[in-house]
Amino acid sequence: MGGASVTSNGGIQVDLGATRYVLDPHSHVRADYTFVSHAHIDHMHSPSKGEKVIASVATRELARARGYDLGATTEEVEGVELLDSGHILGSRAIRIADEVYYTGDASGRNRAFLGRCKTRRARILVMETTYGSPEYVFPPTAKLVKDVNSLIASAYDRGNPVVLMGYPLGKAQLLSYFFSSWEPMIYHEKVAAMNEVHVDHGVPLKAGKAFDPAKDVDRLPRGPWVMITPMASGRSRLMAHLKKEYGAILVAFSGWALGGGYKYTMGADYSFPLSDHCDYEELISLVQAVSPEMVYTVHGFAAEFARDLKRMGFSARPLAAYQSSLSDYPSAQRPVK
Repeated sequence: MGGASVTSNGGIQVDLGATRYVLDPHSHVRADYTFVSHAHIDHMHSPSKGEKVIASVATRELARARGYDLGATTEEVEGVELLDSGHILGSRAIRIADEVYYTGDASGRNRAFLGRCKTRRARILVMETTYGSPEYVFPPTAKLVKDVNSLIASAYDRGNPVVLMGYPLGKAQLLSYFFSSWEPMIYHEKVAAMNEVHVDHGVPLKAGKAFDPAKDVDRLPRGPWVMITPMASGRSRLMAHLKKEYGAILVAFSGWALGGGYKYTMGADYSFPLSDHCDYEELISLVQAVSPEMVYTVHGFAAEFARDLKRMGFSARPLAAYQSSLSDYPSAQRPVK
């Protein structure tokens, strides 16, 4: 059996001997195995009849809670190893023989109930590079949590509620965990649904009151409370109402918050750089740990990070056909070059 080849074909296609794997496909492609790294919508897949899907149990259950049926998934395939990528609950990297290691989305640090991405050596590394630019180095999580707790305490002293905004799957559960000491705790219904799956998998998230924006927007208590919601603009109807009627303070959480204009783009009062991805330094550490002969980069700063790796002596290039452009991100989120 010869070495593996990696191409872009409706996803990341890996051919090894007579076996074809397609990793995180965004269209239907003929393959012996399909791999779904995690349950974020931009990685979801609707398999065709008889398709063999590799995914974790948690990914399958989170996908089902989001309206996607991955079918009868498996984590056991000869020659394939799944490793925790640290991104969200159930997220996995995949190693195919000792030929290809694909991170999917990955985090390089421990956060609450999530560990950092586990690595193995491989000849070829395919990695996401969302924050693959030197200005994206995230602060210690403990400091961020301390600063946000101080902000909430100040708001409570003034009688103001606080809305913490992040992706409903992943970021919102970290916020639920980190700030569980505050009462009352209110969860947007989309966050509550994802929290329920986490609790089923043993993650200790505190129960709170579910919030249906269609029914409960005028039934919230007066005075301070903490609500965890999906990311939304402060100019949206819901957030504008919470600010006007309740004096709510809006706090947005994203790695892009390292860019000075992020909170203004989001119409938030505050923003903090909490991310479920590797920062620049963690991406470099990941490459060093895998020690590959070839690196393919995808997403975000793919071309820039590949260029930096070349300067460090690695063979690297973006997997261009699979690459999402930086123009996919709001301009205020991108650093000024």
